[in-house]
Amino acid sequence: MKFSTLTQRIESESADNSTTIDPWAVHNRAMQRVANGEQIAMLSIGQETHESTPEIVVDAAVDSLRSGRHHYVDVSGEAHLRAAVARYHHTLTGQPVGADDVTIFAGAQNALFALAQVLLDIADEVILVAPFYTTYAATFGAPGPNVVTVQVERDNDYQLDIDQLLAAITPKTRVIVLNAPNNPLGSRYTLAQLERVVQACVENAIWLILDAVYIDTVAADCIDLPHQIPGAASVLITVGSLSKSHRMTGWRIGWAIGPAPLAAHLGHLSVCMHYGLPPFIQDAATVAIEQSSATPNTVRQVLQQRRVLVLAALVNIHPVKLIDPGQGMFVLLDVEPLGMSAYQFAVALLADQDVSVLPCDGFGPGGHFLVRIGLCTDGDALTDACQRIVEFIRGR
Repeated sequence: MKFSTLTQRIESESADNSTTIDPWAVHNRAMQRVANGEQIAMLSIGQETHESTPEIVVDAAVDSLRSGRHHYVDVSGEAHLRAAVARYHHTLTGQPVGADDVTIFAGAQNALFALAQVLLDIADEVILVAPFYTTYAATFGAPGPNVVTVQVERDNDYQLDIDQLLAAITPKTRVIVLNAPNNPLGSRYTLAQLERVVQACVENAIWLILDAVYIDTVAADCIDLPHQIPGAASVLITVGSLSKSHRMTGWRIGWAIGPAPLAAHLGHLSVCMHYGLPPFIQDAATVAIEQSSATPNTVRQVLQQRRVLVLAALVNIHPVKLIDPGQGMFVLLDVEPLGMSAYQFAVALLADQDVSVLPCDGFGPGGHFLVRIGLCTDGDALTDACQRIVEFIRGR
């Protein structure tokens, strides 16, 4: 039987639609071994494995559900949650927005996919900075545009060359996507860089999507944002969620914030796509934002403590290079000196040492030799996993 060409576009994880390695293959193999009762150190996913959603949030969902909050609601998100997100966004970015500028989705991934649908057509171009999160190429390539990648280079300390980014703009460019802090690298952008990008977007009528799902994993004074740059409000779309900041990965609550006309189009798509999200989860999300404001600080502190443990354990891993962004949820290894790809390294590490890490082969150009280590677990378990990584590297 015949399938649409969309199935091919969303199946490919690469920007050029070439065959590539499934970046989740090692993680899924490790999860299957865990399900079989084996003890595997899981450092391959971006969540705090053993942490729970704050009790006050869980109680809010249960109370809401028991009170009958399980019927159809506003497809763009309930007004109380959209207003809470707008206030939260203002606190994070300094940009004043209203509830009408916010559209609620089933997580940031859903928001990104929806944006691709309403902003991009066949023959358009979208610019991604590589390495990028593994779903980006398929997400933004789904409507049929040409996906253009601008790769950060090892020789430039994996920092974005803004001249190279701006040179990639053509008359067909409709969207530029930035992820700050970047997944997997954890890199951030300077205000000067962002000013040039915003200026180019304004001058060329290009949308700038900022994927900010990790914004709460770094201290506010350690990251520059584009929201208050003159002209940014007309082109900027911010995607966020409560997944990392409030330990709510499985709740699937995220949003897109942009000009009201964009929100209207996203609302029309939501009617076709999910017809509104569960009101009891939206009630819990509102409580998370308004009454669990200390949780992001706790998450940052915990991640920094784990980072100290990881850096101490991985201090002597020559010839492999350790890439530490200083804050956030990950550190990386550049394993090229071992003569192995990231995927080969991750497969062998799982087999030899029962440690699961994420190879960045599927994160677009530049990720072929990068291995992402998530700060997913605590204390002795994390230290032991890192020691096993060191032992594996020495054995190679």
